[in-house]
Order: sequence, then C-alpha cells, then structure tokens
Amino acid sequence: MAAAGIGFACLAVGFAIGHNGTLVDQLMHADYADQAAVAAQRIDDLEGQLIDARLTVAVQRSAAQALRDDLTSMRKTTAGLNEELMFYKSLMAPGSVAKGLQVSELELANTQDENLFRFELLLTQTAQRRSFISGDVRLDVVGRYAADANTVGEEIPEVVLSLTEVSPVEKYPLKFKFRYFQDLSGELTLPEGFMPIRVLVTAQQQGKEALQESFPWPQW
Repeated sequence: MAAAGIGFACLAVGFAIGHNGTLVDQLMHADYADQAAVAAQRIDDLEGQLIDARLTVAVQRSAAQALRDDLTSMRKTTAGLNEELMFYKSLMAPGSVAKGLQVSELELANTQDENLFRFELLLTQTAQRRSFISGDVRLDVVGRYAADANTVGEEIPEVVLSLTEVSPVEKYPLKFKFRYFQDLSGELTLPEGFMPIRVLVTAQQQGKEALQESFPWPQW
C-alpha cells in the first residue's frame, strides 16, 4: 500500500509539472507572438515612412529640376530678347553705326543630310531717314576639295562655288527691296569631298558701290 501511494503521488506530481510546463510554453508562445506582431507593425510603419521619404525626395528633385529648366529657358529667352533689342536699337538709332545698306547676319544650319545646309541672310538699312532700297545679292562658298592620292603633299587651292552651283535657285542674283530689313533664305548642297571655309556675301544696292562681307563656315 505504501508503495502504491508513493507511486500515485509521483504520478500526480509529474502530471502537475507537465501541465505547468505546457502552460509556461503557451504563455511564452503568446508573448513571442505579441512581440512578433508589434515588430511586424513597426516594420510596416518604417516601410511606410521610407516610402513617404522617397516620394518627398523625388518630388523635391522633380521640383528642383523644373526650376532649373525654367531658369535655363528664361535665360535663353532673355538673351534672345537682348539680341533683338540691340538689333532694333541699331535700326532706330543708327547714329553709332555705319549708314546705308548692311549685311548684318548670315546663319548656316546643318541638316540630316551631311551635304545639305540651310542659310538665312539678314540685310538691314541704317539711316536717319529711311526710304526703300533695292538691289541684288550674290553668295559664294569658298573652300577646298579633300586631298586624294594625286594631291598628297601639295597645297590644295581654294575653290569658289557660286550659289547657282550649290542651290536650285530660279533667279540669280537674289533680289531685295526693303525699308528697314529683309531676310533671304535657301538651301546649299555642297559637292562630295568639298570642305567649306567661308561664305562671301556681295550686296549691290542700285546706284551704290557693292558691299561684301565674309562669314566663316561654322564648326559643328
């Protein structure tokens, strides 16, 4: 009997210990689960803050780039307006510049065709009292042909190509008639292997001596 009582007591104690251990495991599991949930929520919060921060930086960068673009555009516009202002000042207040017909500007622009170019010529008149003037204009492209096997080591002479040789003009010389200014434009197709150096513009006003200006060929 004594032995049976002792055995029963041991079983009871073992059951109690096992039951208490299970309760401890359950409590620890629940605590870990709570901690994991808190950590997951914290991670979600931090990820949200990181996304917000990245969006803020992206917006700030975009805004800064937009401001830089606007500033660049305004500077270009201002430079263009200043050039136009100087041009009109020269027309309206010619006392400080030479009077009469002027070859003011020649702009050359390249195209997708490496031998095709566009030109725009600006003629102006500066005078205290302006009346209509008329005359004609000639354009000549001065350059050299690229060296070949027969000209290696030799000085290659300059060649002058008239506008009629490089442009499909219907009437030549070009005609002008204006009071303040006039634009003349067209296209140039240079021969293969021809290397342009400059463009000579000769403007002949009726009853006046010819005016010639030289414009260097731009280096794009």
